[in-house]
Amino acid sequence: MVPPCSSSPWQNTDDTCGSGLFQASSAASEGFNDTFTWVALLTALGLVLAAVYRWRDKRAKLLEKDYVVLDKVVVELDALQSLTATHADLGGLRRELSLVKQAEKRFPKIPFGAVVDTVEAYETTVLSTECAKRITKRISDKKSVTEALELSRRQGAKIADVRAAIDAAQRVIDRRLRR
Repeated sequence: MVPPCSSSPWQNTDDTCGSGLFQASSAASEGFNDTFTWVALLTALGLVLAAVYRWRDKRAKLLEKDYVVLDKVVVELDALQSLTATHADLGGLRRELSLVKQAEKRFPKIPFGAVVDTVEAYETTVLSTECAKRITKRISDKKSVTEALELSRRQGAKIADVRAAIDAAQRVIDRRLRR
């Protein structure tokens, strides 16, 4: 049986009561031992780092896909460069442009918006289907040929602008993927 303790610790001369209270209070204040605390801290840090790297890997994969989309836009522009483009010729470019717009929403800090703007500016220089038919019918007409050549020059200039915007976006993507 444990002897009863008095109300104040200095009045009690029994050593078992005083040391028992001291041990209980010190064990509660110590908490976990140092080894357990360090292991828990390192485990938590490892989980946070794993989550950050998983997030960065996911974003890097998306950036690589967007880089490929920009390459496909360049391929479409190469095909359009060899001819005076009409609205019917823009099917592939419009499909890739919708993917570039999605990339712009995913990564607003990368200059995908400049690519979208320059491609849309290029689309304004495209010949309408009616104009293309008139030109092919009246190829001997000097005015129609001059008009077609002027539109071709503007299309070539817009293609150069699109390529410059694509190069800028790809440089930003390259910098982010190298981190």
